[in-house]
Order: sequence, then structure tokens, then C-alpha cells
Amino acid sequence: MTGGRLAIFCLFSVLCEIYGKDHVPVLIWNTKQVQEGVPAVSALQYINYGTFQAKYLAAFKPKNILLFLQDALSVEDLSSHASEFQHVRQWMEKSHALYLPNVENAAHLAHDLPSHGYNVVVLEPGVPAAGLDLKQEDNNLVVVKLPTTLTNPSRRRALQKADEVMQNVISKVGEKREFTVIFTGLKPSVEDHSEQYEDRIRVRVSRSLKAYYDDWPIGFHVGGCTMLYLHTNMTINYFRDNDTDTPYRTDIIDESKSSTNGTGDCTNRATIVIKYTDITIGDDHHAKASFEFTFQRKNLVWEFSSVESFSNTSIVYTLVSPDISGIPLGMSYSCTQKIYLRSNDTGSSISELVLNGIQMEPFSSNLGKFSNAWDCIGFFTVPIWASLLVTLLLVTILSVGMYMLSNIKTMDRFDDPKGQAIMVPATAE
Repeated sequence: MTGGRLAIFCLFSVLCEIYGKDHVPVLIWNTKQVQEGVPAVSALQYINYGTFQAKYLAAFKPKNILLFLQDALSVEDLSSHASEFQHVRQWMEKSHALYLPNVENAAHLAHDLPSHGYNVVVLEPGVPAAGLDLKQEDNNLVVVKLPTTLTNPSRRRALQKADEVMQNVISKVGEKREFTVIFTGLKPSVEDHSEQYEDRIRVRVSRSLKAYYDDWPIGFHVGGCTMLYLHTNMTINYFRDNDTDTPYRTDIIDESKSSTNGTGDCTNRATIVIKYTDITIGDDHHAKASFEFTFQRKNLVWEFSSVESFSNTSIVYTLVSPDISGIPLGMSYSCTQKIYLRSNDTGSSISELVLNGIQMEPFSSNLGKFSNAWDCIGFFTVPIWASLLVTLLLVTILSVGMYMLSNIKTMDRFDDPKGQAIMVPATAE
């Protein structure tokens, strides 16, 4: 998906606005070096400074660091003004990048890294980057203080100016040395953390992202460490008296009224909750309803186990067909056929949840883009087997015919009109 990295960055930033208070989003990227051993980051996860430095920054093994510090950074800057960060978008798409939604006091790097042997150079606003004094043998930390945005009457223009400064510095400094780049803020620029505000943003996170990014179609959900894409609306079939042949009613769950929330520890269990507002199921109108998809991790593989529905009552749907287990970690599962889950109803009627085409991937550290797919349809399908058998039959017929033609023996002597005729003696019995 084009721009998927930027979309995830904005998602993390939205959630950071909700829960951040003294936490700010951090973006790290390196155009050449791939980070190793980085654990998955939940969108709701808070990261203190020590964890940020020891687990996440250390994964890049940075020798030279380019630290961009903005006076304030929050969701309004990264979602509402995403077009102003056009160079940031390009770097994220082309580099090996890591997004951390809620980091406490990330700017403390400027004071901490000198004690770790880094040669520190500070670029104030308006100072050219061409004359930087970088030591060849030492680790270098270049701290770039971006122009202030809080005192600028046009925040859009201020953010655009910050993006231009980053582009100018990277174009000049990047020629001198390979840098690991960090972009963060000193504090959040939005301080509204009321309970009503948090609830409103929770519901609108996925919907606003889908509206902003055309390449995020309706039905694509990201939460925690899990991605899920519903090709079409889910349906619920209802049957009477255990008669599962013909449903007496079918409900369609409208994906255009959905939002996403991810939970779970993302270690051995991961869940993603799809929430719906103002939908009708059967004869009942629901102001809120949700479906929780649960995934289990077993060693190096994962499996999809169940879906739990919450509205007026809780209903657990367990997988009937096909079997979705043994999927290697680092791979997504894709299926264009229908997936059936049966409810645990004990009454005279039962219900069936039908997923009409799906792709999903839990325990992912690269949110926004699915990994290679493990398809529910194997390579040797019935049409392929039929084609192979017909081809084999035709090749066999052709081979037998060629063999028979190659064994036809012709005469090795012929009559000469000017000579004596060939006499073939016949022996009478």
C-alpha cells in the first residue's frame, strides 16, 4: 500500500494525542541499515526513556545520529497537516523506519548521549549546515533545533518550514556521513485529554485515517500488532432447530460504520476489536456493537481461533471451516472463499458468522503492509489437477504415436527397370 508507513505513523500519533500527556511520537529511520531484534510496538504502549534507548534505538546500532527537535509535536501536526511533511513521507517510504507512538522525554537524548562518547554539534535555527565539524573517528550527534511553531500564527506554514529545514540539513549532512535520523518533539502541542475527547478520538481513529488515505479501503483495520482486511461486509446467518441448510434470516454488518481497537499482549495472544456504531442486526438497532478477533501464537506459528460478538449479549463464534492454523510468523493469511464460524448458542436457534473474504496478520512489527500471504487455496486446485491430467493424456497419446511412427520399417531394395527383377522365393509347406 502506497503511503502505508505514513498512515501508521499518523495512527500512532493519534493514539499518542489521546494518551500522551508528557509523551510524544518518535520516528527513527536509516536509509541503509536494517534494524534487528526490535519487538512489536502496540499503539497503546507507553515507552519510558530507558526502554526507548536500550531496546529500540540500540537496534539501529547508530554511530552517527541526526536528531531533529521540534518545540511541540502531536496529532494535529501529523494527521491534519500530513501534506506539509512531504519529505518525511518520502523518507519513511524509502528507509528502514521504526515508529514509536508514546515515548517519554525522547528529547533527553541530546543531554544523555554525550556521556556515551558522542561528539555533540548543535544547529540552531538559521545556522547553515555546511560548516559542521564532524569528527572522523568518533560517534557524532547532530542536534537540529527546528524553527518554533508555537509562536507562528500559521501552524501549517510553520510545519512546512520545519519539513524544509529537515530536507536541507539531510541533503547536506547526509553527504558527509551515514546517519540514523530521529524526529521528535519536546512536548505535545495538543493538551486536551478529557475523557470525552479520548472516547471521541478512539472511535474516529480508523475512520479518519480511511477517509484521509485513499489506499486504505473500507474494511482495512489496524490495532495493536494486528492487521485485518475484510474484502466485503461480514454476514450473520440464523437457523432454526439445528437446520443449517437454509437460514431464515441473514444480517449484513456495514463496514462503513466501523472503527478499530487492538488489545492483547502481542506475545502469545493478540486480539483486534472492530467496533460498529448505529447498525441494525435482525430486528434490533444497536448504538454500539463490536467483534473481537482472537489469535494465538504457538512457538513459531500462529492460528486464528474465534470471534466474540458484543452487543446486547456476548456470543462466541468458533471456527468451522477452513482450518486456519500453522501459519508461520511473519506471514499473513489470505482467503477469498467464505470462512464459517459457528456460535455457541444453546437454544432452539443457532447463528453463523460468515467472513466473505479476508486477509489478516497478527504479531506484526510492520503495520500498514501485509507480509507474504499464506493462501487458503493450495496451488494444486481441482481445475489445475484437471488441466494437468488432460495435458498428461495428450502428451502420452502424442508420445505413443511418435514411437509407432519411428518403428515403421521400409523396403531396403527396389526393382531396377533395366536390370533383372527381384525374385522372392516362396517356400511351399
